[in-house]
Amino acid sequence: MSEGMRLVRLTDDYIFKPFDCGDTDLNEFLLSDSKDYLHRLVSVTYIIETNERTVAFFSVSNDRISIADSDKSTWRKIKKLFPHAKHRGDYPAVKIGRLGVDLHFKGQHIGSDILSFVKRLFVTNNRTGCAFITVDALRSAIPFYINNGFVILDKSIADDETKETCPLYYDLFQLIR
Repeated sequence: MSEGMRLVRLTDDYIFKPFDCGDTDLNEFLLSDSKDYLHRLVSVTYIIETNERTVAFFSVSNDRISIADSDKSTWRKIKKLFPHAKHRGDYPAVKIGRLGVDLHFKGQHIGSDILSFVKRLFVTNNRTGCAFITVDALRSAIPFYINNGFVILDKSIADDETKETCPLYYDLFQLIR
């Protein structure tokens, strides 16, 4: 994180600073819905800010990867990551539900820095017992996530141009192998 920026966990009494990532849905989530999601225990939102502006935000919640969420080829690859005796019908994950970077800070690799932070957060003193990070990426964001080590979970969804999002995952265990 750059000098002058700090990471803040959203609280009920947090006062939002100006923010616009250029995506109405993401802006509305942060400014209108994130406190309700926190209050309802659906997700936790973290904010990167300066004294004057919200630089970026991301929200995380519990998730899972199951056979129903992936194509058969990908599921076989996921199962191979675990000893046979540890095979399950699903594996725990943390989902990045929302991630946005203010237009004033685009192009500074803040999104990639956030992904690195989340990866470290759940490998160091793993808080929830998760093996993966998941995200339902907007089509325009798929290359960003792939460049940050994520893998497409279901190739049929990735190939379906009518779908707005595509599920991807990141294997956290690769960071400690």
